[in-house]
Amino acid sequence: MLAYLTILTTAVAALAGAPWWVAVVCGCLLALISITEQSRLAARFEAIGAGSVLAIAHLSSLGNGLLAGGAAYALGRIVSHAFWT
Repeated sequence: MLAYLTILTTAVAALAGAPWWVAVVCGCLLALISITEQSRLAARFEAIGAGSVLAIAHLSSLGNGLLAGGAAYALGRIVSHAFWT
């Protein structure tokens, strides 16, 4: 739920004319939310010897978060230009 709220907030901020770095902040926040959820699984992954999978998952979470933040920002800017230009 927090991730959806973060994405919605980024789109609304872009709609209001916020600078581009709002998308980066959103992406980092989404990655942090995802990494926090993954950390609950760390003990299970270490028990089976797959701890390196979580390291790759953390990088993947950062990429996915930045992509989602950028897409939300772009959507907000597109809507802003479509309706208020």
